[in-house]
Amino acid sequence: MGIEERLKSWKRKTISRNELGKLLGAVSDEDLYRLISSALSEGLLSPVKASGTDGNRVHPIFLKYRIKVQEDFSVELSEIALLHPWITRTGYLSSRPDLYRKYRDQIQRLNSYLFGKEPGVYVSRRERSFEIFDQDKELDDESFRGFLDRLGLTDRVLHYYETPSYCFNDYIPERKEDMTLLICENKDIWFNIRRRMYEDRADALFNILLDGVIWGGGNNVSKAGALSAYTRFLRVDRVRYLYWGDIDREGLNIYLSLKRSNPGLDIRLFEPAYEEMLRLAAGRSIPDSDDHRERVGDYSGIYQIFPENVREALEKSIEENKRIPQEIISYEKLLEVMR
Repeated sequence: MGIEERLKSWKRKTISRNELGKLLGAVSDEDLYRLISSALSEGLLSPVKASGTDGNRVHPIFLKYRIKVQEDFSVELSEIALLHPWITRTGYLSSRPDLYRKYRDQIQRLNSYLFGKEPGVYVSRRERSFEIFDQDKELDDESFRGFLDRLGLTDRVLHYYETPSYCFNDYIPERKEDMTLLICENKDIWFNIRRRMYEDRADALFNILLDGVIWGGGNNVSKAGALSAYTRFLRVDRVRYLYWGDIDREGLNIYLSLKRSNPGLDIRLFEPAYEEMLRLAAGRSIPDSDDHRERVGDYSGIYQIFPENVREALEKSIEENKRIPQEIISYEKLLEVMR
């Protein structure tokens, strides 16, 4: 067996001086020096200079070497040539037969799947993973998904979606490529709007057309990236969000946190609802907020949204730490303002 064949049989990419001596069958330091010199001249080895030498001044040998022999991927390349065109179309796999060797079982399963059935209906990532690999968590591996992305086999090609970490309660009668969705802080108003949309086919609230309504579940909607994940799940071209919550410090904080957590989304306050809440609250006994923190947040950006008379009423309610709940607009009132 020649030097190249012996080095190919080594399972690691580096080898020590003593391991080289045994692998190459050197009978002396001089013999080992000769064999290593030959391997170096053929480009089969390169010294790890940081390891230092063995101290032999006549025949100095480094204590560690990197093996540079070219592996034989002829079998892998012949198998790659027979794969489904969707797997080979980018040419990446042919240039990296080592990765085909690493993921051979997964690629062969994917190949059988593509030849048997091209994906059509979108399903969840774990559902697609089990369908292809008989393992529901195979596509959980980010490095494997990154490899598939390099092949062009993205989530859009394999028709799977990421299930949002927080599954909002929503009602969207018809999925459109361009939608306006209303997020409600509280359940009652969400249910009432949903009821009007479902039972009466009403879709205009305060003369603003809505394509659906979401119950944000209080602070849940403002969890980091939750709404962004939900938006990706929708898989539409554009979504505008309108937010509607209680008029108190917590309600405004949820809105501000929601915007901070999802900087790439179009999120705005549902102004006419707040104006109507303040109008209905005028002259009534409004309860104090449960928030007893002394520090008042910076709501100046919110205040500037509203006309001066509305702004003054909103600032006064917040400064006095009052809470005007969404429920001030009851279902009976909703019958008047939603068509």
